[in-house]
Amino acid sequence: MKKSKFLIGCIVSVVLVSYCKNAHIHLPGHGNWEEKNLKEVVVNHVSNTLTDGETVEFRGKYNCEDYKENGDVRFSANVIYDVISNDGTKERRTAHVICNEDKDIIIEWRDEK
Repeated sequence: MKKSKFLIGCIVSVVLVSYCKNAHIHLPGHGNWEEKNLKEVVVNHVSNTLTDGETVEFRGKYNCEDYKENGDVRFSANVIYDVISNDGTKERRTAHVICNEDKDIIIEWRDEK
């Protein structure tokens, strides 16, 4: 009796872990990683376009939407960031971005005026 309960418990555990790994269930903290990924990818993208030693500070996002395109999940949002010059002056900018589901790759970037 104990062996069969143990075996069933093992099978359930394996199925649950494989189900979670295939992105059917987001484990606690998953959204935090996506938020961190978005901040990093925006800062890296903007930093690569700057030429005079400015720095970038992520400020926030709005109009966020998840949708499917050709079977792939996409994330669309407007992001707000500051470009900080060497003398400390901040210039606030906004861009519309489209990312992959994990928000760690920018697929499309459009600066807003």
